[in-house]
Amino acid sequence: MTVAPIPDVPPFIQEANAPRRMSKAALTSLLLSLVFCCPLTTLAALVTGSIAILLTLRDRTLSGMWMAILAIVIGLAGTGFQVWFYPIVWLGYQQVWLPIRSGPQLALLEGDSGNISGFQSQFAVSSVDGNTTESAQAFIDAVKERYGAFESASLDSASAPAATPSASQGFAGDYELNFARGRMRANCKIEIVTQQGALSMRLLQLTIFDADLGDLSFPPVTPGSSDSQTEPDPSSPTNGD
Repeated sequence: MTVAPIPDVPPFIQEANAPRRMSKAALTSLLLSLVFCCPLTTLAALVTGSIAILLTLRDRTLSGMWMAILAIVIGLAGTGFQVWFYPIVWLGYQQVWLPIRSGPQLALLEGDSGNISGFQSQFAVSSVDGNTTESAQAFIDAVKERYGAFESASLDSASAPAATPSASQGFAGDYELNFARGRMRANCKIEIVTQQGALSMRLLQLTIFDADLGDLSFPPVTPGSSDSQTEPDPSSPTNGD
């Protein structure tokens, strides 16, 4: 009696019985999706996750489809979070932190260029509180005569706020002002929001400390008023370098 040959096992049965192995693309996509603070990694997780799903569908010996699907879900959530969060951070930096870091720089640049109205517009106080054309011109003329052309302003590291300043209280800090003839210390008060709740980021008071020739303030400080100028730190240099 002749024994019939055993037929070959169909490929799909061979694949079903073959040992499963983890898809490297699926594992990579999951690892990338977990770094959701970076836009590039979440986008890469979406791409590699999609590739991993296609590979596991095509090759039954590959496992990890659940991992690829999870990576895509996390990647989509991370991308949505970035689209919402990063513009808020950038807007806050541009509209709040950058004006605090530069302080009176824009106002002094306007005044140094001869744009007195532009200098005045950087202050949140009205003419009743001393923000007049005459007082602004006198302040700029005195600054130019003493220190020369204005160059830049930077927030003193000791005055840098550790957290976002209170909008109701505003911000007051010490700055280093660079002029053509040297460097001076100054104190600047900044209004963060108006009484109506609108974002302001304009100046309330600017005082340049000068132990030799006398301090300069704008708007002018009335002796004995509640808005009298901030006294400089005795341990800090007040004269130009």
